[in-house]
Amino acid sequence: MHQSAVRAFLIRLCRNGALADDLAQETFLCAFRRLATYRHSGSFKSWLFGIAYRCFLQQRRHEQRELEVHTQFHLLAADDAEYYEHLAPLQRDLEHALMRLDPTQAAAISLNMSIGFSHAEVADIMNLPLGTVKSHINRGLSKLREFLHFAPEDEDIQ
Repeated sequence: MHQSAVRAFLIRLCRNGALADDLAQETFLCAFRRLATYRHSGSFKSWLFGIAYRCFLQQRRHEQRELEVHTQFHLLAADDAEYYEHLAPLQRDLEHALMRLDPTQAAAISLNMSIGFSHAEVADIMNLPLGTVKSHINRGLSKLREFLHFAPEDEDIQ
């Protein structure tokens, strides 16, 4: 009954239809989980829109934290330029390619391939589902191949 209104509200906030759909779904899941907390003191619709707004704020905070991590990652990389001078050219290229990845992908690949944690351990460390970690690693490796101009049959970076 309230789906289209909640979705329209979220589109206005985030200006992204796909994200609004995700947030609307999260809104209705949260509402279902918290249905017992609804006190009938106000309208159900206002209670539901409050949940939608909080879902939007949570998503926005998450994006801001991700941006902060990404920015910090690049600042640290710039500070560590001296470190890169002592690396072999191939290693330096790999490090630069890793810096171009999404920080989550770079972290998952580093934890798994450089440090040697299993996919399950990486999922535990990053507090992400196992399938999500595997997806981050696979997508990141595909991007690394692209950045480093490896042909699909070159499996040296795996």
